[in-house]
Amino acid sequence: MVACNYVHVITNFTELGGAENTLIKLINASDSNSKHTIVSLMGISPVLISKINRSIEVISFDALSPLKMAWSVFKVKKYLSKLEHVTCVYSWMYHANLVVALSYLLSSLNFPFVWGVRHSLDDYEGEKFTTKLVIRLGLMVSHIPHYTVHCSKKSMQQHLAIGYGESNTSVYIPNGYDFKEYKRRTFDSEKFVFGAAGRFHDSKDYRTLFEAIAPILISNKSYRLKLAGRGMTPCNTVVIRFMEELLVPREQVDLLGEVDDMPSFYQSIDFFILSSKTEGFPNVLAEASGYGCIPFSTNVGDAELIIGSERIVEIKNSRGLTLLLEEYLSKEPRELMHISQSTSKITQGMYDINIISSKFFSLGEKKKCAV
Repeated sequence: MVACNYVHVITNFTELGGAENTLIKLINASDSNSKHTIVSLMGISPVLISKINRSIEVISFDALSPLKMAWSVFKVKKYLSKLEHVTCVYSWMYHANLVVALSYLLSSLNFPFVWGVRHSLDDYEGEKFTTKLVIRLGLMVSHIPHYTVHCSKKSMQQHLAIGYGESNTSVYIPNGYDFKEYKRRTFDSEKFVFGAAGRFHDSKDYRTLFEAIAPILISNKSYRLKLAGRGMTPCNTVVIRFMEELLVPREQVDLLGEVDDMPSFYQSIDFFILSSKTEGFPNVLAEASGYGCIPFSTNVGDAELIIGSERIVEIKNSRGLTLLLEEYLSKEPRELMHISQSTSKITQGMYDINIISSKFFSLGEKKKCAV
């Protein structure tokens, strides 16, 4: 009997984004006897590999140009053709989906093959030309994978509407989390802390966040804002300019950059804010909710599914976000504790990583694997 053997083909594995973080968590929660190989089309980060709790094989094709990315189709085809006893090949994100689908099209590969979509089409017109091109090319080969996994229900409907995948093979499996470090919290109305997490990118719309939070910080000198994510540092001149233009008190803002210990970050803030223009399944919103933060979000991806409709505003509605935050700032600490605990309990029940991992890895099994 042979243990399960999974191959993950991902566009890039050099920086910790939502897809990379989810892949790491799924591997860590999978059966200890299963084997995993990560094939990155662009590159591999030893730091990310170190976050995986077992020994795995890693391969990089260094496809750092459009020509090399196109050539990676043949590299992936050659690599997969040499393998035996593969339980399933999982691809992650648009470029990898297209590359692996073409590899199958040009070969006689018959391993179960699953596409992974980790993105929404909320702001399709705002996407880069290359991203839109890869999506369009993917439409022509979307019949090849056995399943297409979407981490967002809203995203799944958006992609089906344009023909990216087929309805009978598209599956919703949300991201999962491990909340072992959860601690019940208290709230001090004299020292509220707001927080957000995400790389500095136009899609995250940090300007709307600053517009919403500026009047609150100006009126309450003891309140703080903590921002975590790649590029969210004092060296980012665009972030500093946003703050200056919108009169955000610099002394009340902590620009932390990338944070390794996210549980501690979530536990240090009271109100978590997601101001994005587009998301698939907003990982940080689910994580923050599970760790007891009171979450607020723009209406993107599955935000409403995760936190309900009471703390949702429309995209770019900074004034609405300000008013919503002020409504909760006026609540008694005891009521905030109740909201925190009930929100956390619901989130932890819906997105347990062990259940999610089991669903994910069972998709490609055509026959029972011995473990």
